[in-house]
Amino acid sequence: MKLNKEQLDKIKETNHYLIKTYEWFADYKSDLIYSDEQIKEIIEEEEDIETLEFIFPGEEDPIYIEPDDFIELSEEIKSIEIINNGLIKTKHCSYYIVSSSDSYEDFILSNFHLINIEHSNGINIRLTDESFIVGLAAIELGEYDLNEERGAISPYLSIEIIYENPTLRDEVEKELVDSFIFEIADTTNVALNFSEISNPYSKYYHDEEEIEDFLSREIRGLEPYNEGMKLFTSAVQIKDSELKFLNFYKVLEHFSPVAVNIEANELMRKKLDAPKKNFVNGDFIRSIFELANSMREKFKDEDLIIAAFNTCFDFVGLFNKLPISIQTKIKKSIQAKELTYSTEKQKISTAINIAGKIIYKTRNKVVHAKSNFNSKGDEIPSSEFEELNEFMKEASSQSIRWYSRQPNHLKLEIIK
Repeated sequence: MKLNKEQLDKIKETNHYLIKTYEWFADYKSDLIYSDEQIKEIIEEEEDIETLEFIFPGEEDPIYIEPDDFIELSEEIKSIEIINNGLIKTKHCSYYIVSSSDSYEDFILSNFHLINIEHSNGINIRLTDESFIVGLAAIELGEYDLNEERGAISPYLSIEIIYENPTLRDEVEKELVDSFIFEIADTTNVALNFSEISNPYSKYYHDEEEIEDFLSREIRGLEPYNEGMKLFTSAVQIKDSELKFLNFYKVLEHFSPVAVNIEANELMRKKLDAPKKNFVNGDFIRSIFELANSMREKFKDEDLIIAAFNTCFDFVGLFNKLPISIQTKIKKSIQAKELTYSTEKQKISTAINIAGKIIYKTRNKVVHAKSNFNSKGDEIPSSEFEELNEFMKEASSQSIRWYSRQPNHLKLEIIK
């Protein structure tokens, strides 16, 4: 590409800005800044400049960009605003950092993608790798590592929204990005997740206490496999807080029939411990059928989850991990400042019923489409899902181990 003086001056001006703003580029000043003599020589000799070369920290290879594209980026470079590590905005663009859960899928999308959609109102949305803007944001954030060759630009995929007209409101823009992620998933079977500009080596060096705690944890002896383990592992991997909750709920739901069956067996055994002479009494026989029918009623969804809360894990021990809103409702209902192992049995039972019902209703809120669901106000707010998931994770883990201890005649394969 043959460049005129105006274009060469624009490149020079932008490179001056890069050197002034990003200390990293100062070492490459002689390569980036054209002198007046060089500009004159390029014009007179009609030198063909196909690409401009930039060295980014931690990158093995230079980044090449066509002069036209770089000139077009000039105003964007000068207007970079880092909203957070996952979102960068400029005058005319937004960049959402994304990744898949599979490194091979990331590689395919990075190297062979041609995903570009011209949306209405002069909006273009595309999936891009090695974004110059994202690379500059990574430099500003310091999220790269020279020793470990963790680059500032190559590790990241981003969804880039380019505006010709005024930008969309944040919530509308986010909906557009979600629609784009859906289309990619539908077309390629690759599910993208929102991610961040992040250098794991930097996190490692700054979070030594956390790392030491992680490394000091001892894995317990293996439990015999059951289906709850697969559900649990799936939940741990999920990023979306509501879907994560739903998968942990499935773990408890999976074991709840065992809990109900244990209660039914115990009640029936007590009933059959009556003197043999009662066995010929019609009322006694009818009471057995009544007991059986009442236990059958407990196989309703809400009663099942409450049975799991009662039987499958240490509710009292995990009480303080519940979201604050649930703890507050329970304490107010049982008129107690805390829930401990010395709390009256009836109050503990009431606490379990309240927590179980709230979590059951929250599950319904997640499962049902908003158009079909009328909130009663008993569900937890969205802001507490992360806290709830900590509780659900512990409850699910304990339930899996609890099930392993049950005798074979209570295993799910036997009672189905």
